[in-house]
Amino acid sequence: MSWSQDALSPWLAALKAGQVCAAPAEGVYGYVADPFNEKSLSALLALKKRDPSKGFICLIADNDDLAHLCPPSLSPAHQAAIETSWPCPGNAAVTLRLPAKDTISPLLLGNYPTLIVRHPATPYMQDYLQAWKKTSGHGVLISTSLNLSGEPPALSAAQIPADIPALTLSAPLSGNPSRILDPATGQWIR
Repeated sequence: MSWSQDALSPWLAALKAGQVCAAPAEGVYGYVADPFNEKSLSALLALKKRDPSKGFICLIADNDDLAHLCPPSLSPAHQAAIETSWPCPGNAAVTLRLPAKDTISPLLLGNYPTLIVRHPATPYMQDYLQAWKKTSGHGVLISTSLNLSGEPPALSAAQIPADIPALTLSAPLSGNPSRILDPATGQWIR
């Protein structure tokens, strides 16, 4: 699937202006925002009523986008996990815990010195991530589910708040979240 320019243009403009938007991930609809815009990060925390100590997941358009998030030298364990896990198809989405650059906002990290990052292969996600990269100069977006903590995930476009710029699919999503691996310990977090 490819997004039409009529759908992408206003969505990209809203993201560029610092708004929180919505888009489908592999399994659920989520909010997306520019992780390098403090206004966006603050708005997303307020919208989600999220504890700022939790941090957020970042999506990347390609592995080159790690340069915006991580130090230049990653451990062999991190490199191996990146090579074997990404880009990940929707039915086997793997999110990795990676070291964070010291310039990354604490609003993005929460109380952690690491980032949670995923490089999806899902075509509709790659389409909007690559379009964002052309617009912003980086292909990194925050991705967090639409639901408040403890509530069921949003599987259909009808669950997106009306005032949120959104990209939507005609069919509902599966509801399956990605798995999260910490390559430094080999432990699955989720």
